[in-house]
Amino acid sequence: MLDRDKHQTLRQIEFNLATGDPAFAALLRGGQRRLRRSRRRKLLQRALIALLLLLSYVLMVLGLPSSALALVAVAAGMWALRRWRFTHLT
Repeated sequence: MLDRDKHQTLRQIEFNLATGDPAFAALLRGGQRRLRRSRRRKLLQRALIALLLLLSYVLMVLGLPSSALALVAVAAGMWALRRWRFTHLT
């Protein structure tokens, strides 16, 4: 988090850029957009999580509990991040 002086300085720089080159400022403002979530991507993500959980079960049966726990942790991380939206610049 920036303090008030640095924040004000950045606003002033942004304002100077916007007044100096409006096309560049419009490009910066409109450059971000959200990635679309497709049904195929959701299905693949859920299938991968299920596959990781199944593999962790197999590893547990084979007597490798630390590896199974690591796969469960990865699957839990993917499950927790499944609703995050990531932006990218165009």
